[in-house]
Amino acid sequence: MTDRGAATRARLIEATSQVVRDCGYARATTRAIAQAAGVAEGTIYRHFPDKSAMFVAAVLEQNGPVIEWVSRLPARAGQDTVESNLVDCLYRLSGLRDQLLPLELALLADPELARQRHQTAPPRLEGRPLGPPEFIAEYLAAEKRLGRVRADVATDQVAVVILATLFGLSVLLSDEGTGVDRHLLGAAVRLLLTGIEPGSPPVT
Repeated sequence: MTDRGAATRARLIEATSQVVRDCGYARATTRAIAQAAGVAEGTIYRHFPDKSAMFVAAVLEQNGPVIEWVSRLPARAGQDTVESNLVDCLYRLSGLRDQLLPLELALLADPELARQRHQTAPPRLEGRPLGPPEFIAEYLAAEKRLGRVRADVATDQVAVVILATLFGLSVLLSDEGTGVDRHLLGAAVRLLLTGIEPGSPPVT
């Protein structure tokens, strides 16, 4: 991508965040986003396959440090315990709920957005998947190779279950009244691990 193209993409992401803040996902049209970015509406599709992908990119951009930490999760395979690594990951991701939950609700409420997201391949960076589900699946696959996750576990499916659990717990506030309760996260992860660690019953 040229410097000019990168600058245009950055403007589109910033404009997406601005329009979503002003009127929500449901009313954030591509026309409004293009106008806020100062580009023609067709320019959007030279940088993103659809509106759903642009929304996801905006959320990831706003939460760069968290996504960067999660991207390094696969390198932690074999260190500490699988439980502590997953709890650390989910606790950091829980901070994204104020942006991700409205996006997920918008996708559920808008069949067109849901269809677009389903048909769009995950964004990739230098040939590698970019996003929490893919990074968690990569981490679990690395732990599987080390024998710390059962050999018959479908790591991509487990990654989705882990994130779905986080979304479910996100509706419950911690004892302090903010964020997700770390102890509750730990309990949920331990419950999951009894099914994927070596020695647990086989998947049927």
